[in-house]
Amino acid sequence: MKESLLVEVFWHAGFFLVLSALIIPILRYLKIPPALGYLLAGIALGPQGIATFTDHSAVMGLTSLQDSAHIKILAELGIVLLLFVVGLELTPRRLWQMRSLVFGLGGAQVIISASVIGGIAYYWGNNIQVSVLLGLGLALSSTAIVTQWLHEKKLFVTHAGRASFSILLLQDLAVIPILLLLTILSAETDGGVLEFAATSLVKMSITALIIYFGGRVVLKPLFSFANRHGGAEVFMALSLLVIVASASVAALAGLSMALGAFIAGLLLADTEYRHEISSLVIPFKSMLLGIFFLSFGMGIDLSFIAEKPFWLFSSVIGLVIIKAAIIYGLCRLWGQSNAVSVESAILLAQAGEFGLLVVSGAMAGGLMDESVSQFMLLNVGITMMLAPLMAPLARQAGMYLENKDREDGSLSAQKPDEDTAHHAVILGFGRVGKAVANDLSGEGFEILGFDSNVDIVSRARKTCSPVYLGDVTRRATLNAAQIEKAACIIITIGDIETTREIVKKAREICKNTPIVVRAHNQGEVEFFENTPHIEALSEDRVLGQSLSDTVLKLMGANSTDDASEKLVEAAE
Repeated sequence: MKESLLVEVFWHAGFFLVLSALIIPILRYLKIPPALGYLLAGIALGPQGIATFTDHSAVMGLTSLQDSAHIKILAELGIVLLLFVVGLELTPRRLWQMRSLVFGLGGAQVIISASVIGGIAYYWGNNIQVSVLLGLGLALSSTAIVTQWLHEKKLFVTHAGRASFSILLLQDLAVIPILLLLTILSAETDGGVLEFAATSLVKMSITALIIYFGGRVVLKPLFSFANRHGGAEVFMALSLLVIVASASVAALAGLSMALGAFIAGLLLADTEYRHEISSLVIPFKSMLLGIFFLSFGMGIDLSFIAEKPFWLFSSVIGLVIIKAAIIYGLCRLWGQSNAVSVESAILLAQAGEFGLLVVSGAMAGGLMDESVSQFMLLNVGITMMLAPLMAPLARQAGMYLENKDREDGSLSAQKPDEDTAHHAVILGFGRVGKAVANDLSGEGFEILGFDSNVDIVSRARKTCSPVYLGDVTRRATLNAAQIEKAACIIITIGDIETTREIVKKAREICKNTPIVVRAHNQGEVEFFENTPHIEALSEDRVLGQSLSDTVLKLMGANSTDDASEKLVEAAE
């Protein structure tokens, strides 16, 4: 019995590894997001796929997967690691830098989208609980697909990338209360729902405090010891242990394991080990998240497409239009340009992986009929399948509108916004400057770039990047960049004499604004070594590490909390 169970587990694991080894290179070659590929593979290999064309023979056992408990367990681990990475990315600095877009624009998007979609679901005969869950679940977009697109195309530096990423951050934050609500509504309680909800909130608060404060005492010295005296395998084991321990504590308290992993991510986001931990965990997260999509694909009943094709595709088109219209209107309300609003609206119009999670959880909890859940799973799946087509369309639409609104040859006439503050100024927007901009944009900094090469500026502006034409050695350009309000100045010019001239003029305008300069040799590094608020980094360090940590150090902060407080004080 044990041997047969072991063989089954190894068979499923081996099958998935072979599938991953085959599908990922093919998907990357075809420019298709892996998440979508796993979803399609799950549909093809599940009971409603290849199995329908076989007679459940030995051939079927070798060419398709059956819905098994082992796959669902691995899928749940994928969600746990996804929430851990989400927590790891939600640093106080990032949230503070993007606070207006995250909590304002993102919060309004979730609330309004959930209200509209939930209202439509209620109109079509669903009860209050199901309508609320459908509204909240379908209001969320696909973090896995959209962030991969932003990373691959280096679009974090653009205004549309920044707006879209801000909305995704708030959506990721909203997952925790949505999962808690799903747990409350699905629970079988002898007493009242309100009493159970209050008890769950208390348990969640106590558990979160235990994990958070316990982690603050233990984690930093533990990781410091492991980093000094252990190898890479020890660091990896410790990272996974933190996730497992936090998830287990949450599970013992009767809460979602994902909640515990999320809190663990928030804890480690405050440490200097965040980037290293992220690089170790993300491959595991991607693999297990692939199983998550695979398992959902296996559970989709394709017969619903043949039974209700009109209503299904009408629902898909309606969902995309509703979300796009709401996001466009809110982006305009938050002062975004027409080009940015259109691009963000198209990019985020699909439903996502958390929609799949909410729908399946509602079905498993007995809240949603199987016919409704299958219909909505197909709805979410189809919108996700449209995402690879919608993302390039969003980019083209944004670039077209941006270029249409801009007068030909007026690159230098377009000035940065007058109220820009706490932005990162990049002087020199060549290869290194672009890489630095993408890195800092992903950390929540607003970017303002300048270059004297009209071709470089023109190419950057065609992708909607906030880059302007100007001689970076002139005081007028530095004034236009508002360096006295900037969080930092990054100089990526290749010539050291030009760099020194820029530093001298910058210091005439602002004495203490942090400056990071690109150095080509040790002599150039030593030249700035004893200069306060300036750090020279070699090119490999500029491109190989997060500049946000260097910026924070130059600001005199020992932690992201300290940095956030300094930014608050500066804003006040």
